[in-house]
Amino acid sequence: MITATQLRDLAFFLSNTSRWELEKAGIITPGPSGDAAWKRFNNDFDVFVIKLSAEKLVALADMISGYLQVSEYSREQAEVAARRVA
Repeated sequence: MITATQLRDLAFFLSNTSRWELEKAGIITPGPSGDAAWKRFNNDFDVFVIKLSAEKLVALADMISGYLQVSEYSREQAEVAARRVA
């Protein structure tokens, strides 16, 4: 089950992920041939996901999973630091 915090983190991922990161991960083709995919990622994410090949879908899932894990770790570290200050 997804939590409200994970849902917010996913929204942050979608709004903060750059084209360069998606190109580096092999999800979007670099250059003009990737323009349509980049536009779809930003404007029609559900169709973007549906149209991905199995290999690119796994790469995107791994990328999102990594982002969510880092976000969770960062929140935990902030909470520990706040307890030390209090």
